[in-house]
Amino acid sequence: MRYDITRDYIDKGNSRPGTANNTIRFIVSHDTGNAGSTAYGNRNYFNNVQPSASAHTFIDDRYILEIIPLDEVAYHVRNNVSTDNRRYGADANNAAIGVELCWGGNINFNESYKRYVWYHAYLLDRFGLDPDEDIVAHSTLDPERRTDPQNALRRYGISWNQFLADVKETYQTIFVNGQEMDEEQPAVKGVSVELPLREGDRGQFVREVQQDLIRAGFALPRYGADGVFGEETETAVMRFQRRYGLVVDGLVGQNTLSKLNEVLGASQPKNEFPLPTGILRQGDEGTEVRQVQRALQQINFNPGAIDGIYGPNTEDAVRRFQSTYAALANDGIYGPNTRKYIQMELVDQG
Repeated sequence: MRYDITRDYIDKGNSRPGTANNTIRFIVSHDTGNAGSTAYGNRNYFNNVQPSASAHTFIDDRYILEIIPLDEVAYHVRNNVSTDNRRYGADANNAAIGVELCWGGNINFNESYKRYVWYHAYLLDRFGLDPDEDIVAHSTLDPERRTDPQNALRRYGISWNQFLADVKETYQTIFVNGQEMDEEQPAVKGVSVELPLREGDRGQFVREVQQDLIRAGFALPRYGADGVFGEETETAVMRFQRRYGLVVDGLVGQNTLSKLNEVLGASQPKNEFPLPTGILRQGDEGTEVRQVQRALQQINFNPGAIDGIYGPNTEDAVRRFQSTYAALANDGIYGPNTRKYIQMELVDQG
């Protein structure tokens, strides 16, 4: 094995039900969504907080860390999405391995990414999966709510297709042919894609940026998303930069990419339910409690009756919601931070 796998399983509970999964049919690729969040930091969170969410494996620049046995269920895709069932004939939580990429902060992304690529190749070999068919992005399964792992990959100039190509080459070279990678031609070619993108660049990453520009309302009428960064694309980039107060240089660097992602996320229609400010907890009553209850119901955390009474059912719904975000205290109290994340969910649902 090129990399060691550390198996340090969390205790059984909400995050690890201990239920045996079905035959593994595919891999779901994720990123943690939290810059600087390490493999062991995530393990400790899921072990101590035990939210009703999890993944099998977290990977940073030091560890490939399996926190749930691969023959057990992990809750890494929402049950109410159906793309996994249509595509693979099974629910992802029962028939897929969830793999999380750690990135940002003090994490050496190059090292984290190489382990992430290698581990996908390892899973293909272990479970006899097809590298062309059996790896899927979380964003593909839940496109209305999730952008991972492209959320992390694109920050470093890596497209989804480049990632898949890296995995396939690593799988073929190491696990099929039994060779070591040529150090002069590393398997992780995606990392060699450098920002900023500029006129003359071409490839899948350019195509994805073009597609996002079109989605954001900056048309490319002559050539469309052709994967070639030409004059038309440069002009669209400059129009985008001018619109959103960025340096107008026609280059797609990290600031332009981040703003493009932000604009596309904000383009989702807003939910009509207002959210109160301040703090609400068990025992409170009134219109503001009713607003929170309606919002929780809208994002599928059922608080029971919409009665304006912050009782045990409402507190439980708030706790269940809080448990899905590492940044929130799981205390059942509605406050500014919980409000912020509920609002994010409402925007994502549209």
